[in-house]
Amino acid sequence: MTKPHIVIIGTGGTIVSSGASGAQMTGYSIQGLDVRSIISAVPALAEIANIDALPLLNIGSSNIKLSDWLKLTCTINKLAEDPKIHGFVITHGTDTMEETAFFLNLTLKTEKPVVLTGSMRPATAISADGPLNLLNAVRLASSKQAWNKGVLVSLNGQIHGARDVSKTNTVSVETFCSPSSGPLGYIIGEEIDFLTQSVKPHTLSSKFHISENFKAEDFPRVEIILSHADEDGHQLERCLASKPDGIVLELTGNSTVPAVAEKVLKDSEHQPAVVRASRTGSGPVTKGKAEWQEMQMIPGGTLSAQKCRILLQLALHRFGRNQKLLEKIFQTY
Repeated sequence: MTKPHIVIIGTGGTIVSSGASGAQMTGYSIQGLDVRSIISAVPALAEIANIDALPLLNIGSSNIKLSDWLKLTCTINKLAEDPKIHGFVITHGTDTMEETAFFLNLTLKTEKPVVLTGSMRPATAISADGPLNLLNAVRLASSKQAWNKGVLVSLNGQIHGARDVSKTNTVSVETFCSPSSGPLGYIIGEEIDFLTQSVKPHTLSSKFHISENFKAEDFPRVEIILSHADEDGHQLERCLASKPDGIVLELTGNSTVPAVAEKVLKDSEHQPAVVRASRTGSGPVTKGKAEWQEMQMIPGGTLSAQKCRILLQLALHRFGRNQKLLEKIFQTY
């Protein structure tokens, strides 16, 4: 049987990082390794698929930018037109993996599998998790079961959908969870076991698209403001003074808007699009008080603040400041 053709795209992260010894689990850095290095360290990959390596970036994911996402989206969309290519694996740092995955989930135009993976331990560590995560990601991307499932995130033997997955622990290898929905499935040895799938629009069913002509500076600016006890509103005032196109309020509980924030927003001459998200980490954000609807605040549903920011940015770029349409987008996606 002909082996599937998988393109592994490297963007950097812990999976290609090195420490001073096998016992160093923090404070490591990228020191000359790239995606080709880790592929060569996992010879079993050749038994699963024909592999092409594409080192696109080699950075810590905390440094990733919108321009990188645009480049990644255009690269995959173009390569996906090749009928010989079965799927894609993206090696990525874990810090912002969920954000890159969600952006790709909304903008890629292919039903072929796209799987993000990485590691929580550097390549030089005792019991480094990168090699097995990479092997499993290639197994997943090689599977017909993974077609038309949207962008997937796979680490530690679990399969998560890009919309709902979050990094939930600073050091544990079992850091990725989907708090409001659970994993889509598992990888057990050579077996791919999907239990469910996301019903939200993604990839081919998404209304968002990226062109090679798009530039990062042409996209609207959307900021996130974190709410906390003893809030004085000064941070929000400073943000509004800079005139962002949109603001995501990462609020307490069921995205409760403090009185001080309500006043600042009402008094501001600049009125950006505003989305309410919760800092709790799980559960839906509902419409809440009538005055929040009157102030045209949009509930973010089960999306995290960082994913609300991405969706709002794409929506403003695609459709402009159409309040009813923005509300519909957040209900749909």
